[in-house]
Amino acid sequence: MLKADLKLKIVDGGADFSIQEGDLEIVSEEDNLAQSIIHRLMTGKGELSELGHPDYGSRLNDILGQPNNDETKGRARALVLDCLSQETRIKDILDVKVEANRLDSHKIDIEIFVVPVGSNKPLGVFYSQSLEVI
Repeated sequence: MLKADLKLKIVDGGADFSIQEGDLEIVSEEDNLAQSIIHRLMTGKGELSELGHPDYGSRLNDILGQPNNDETKGRARALVLDCLSQETRIKDILDVKVEANRLDSHKIDIEIFVVPVGSNKPLGVFYSQSLEVI
């Protein structure tokens, strides 16, 4: 029910295929959902319009250039919740925590806890978002 896809690795703010022993790797079930959540957060809403997916993605880029304070973290949390509501493989959103990154004051760390469709077991996903305009 949670499907399978090509496994991607995060490389310099983008994604690339994960290859092991010359073959493309596959990710499935909960790992696929976790990867999908991260990629949905990384993709700006509207970026895939030309491919027929105008509502796919998040608006986390809206917080670029903002200070790392409670207001920005609250806004980031709301943007993540909005993004997660698009994912049909999520049965329940348990929690979204947004904290300042301990090592980089220009980043926030986002912890997401959801229950996938067809499961009662929570799934945790971690995502780090830069606030710097690069």
